[in-house]
Amino acid sequence: MSSTTHRTDTRAVVEALSYRHCPLDRTPTRDDAVLAAYKHLLTHRTVSRLALVGNVYPRCDAGLDADTWYESLVMPLLGELPGVSPPGPGTAVWRYAPE
Repeated sequence: MSSTTHRTDTRAVVEALSYRHCPLDRTPTRDDAVLAAYKHLLTHRTVSRLALVGNVYPRCDAGLDADTWYESLVMPLLGELPGVSPPGPGTAVWRYAPE
């Protein structure tokens, strides 16, 4: 699979999210922020909240403060994406394990 196809596929997956568990309204910049968080996880396979906020938030803040960005946007949506395991009890580590 070419990187262009992969990029298109990840964007399509993010754009297909329902936002039903997200307290925020969907906007293109919020989709871009979730996409950037997902791509960061795909690249690193495991990431912490600190890593997401430190590496993704500064370039894709979606007009939100860091806490709202993570708690209200990334947390409810990132876990709905293919291959993503959200942090379990007592951990802040997201995992990507393709099926």
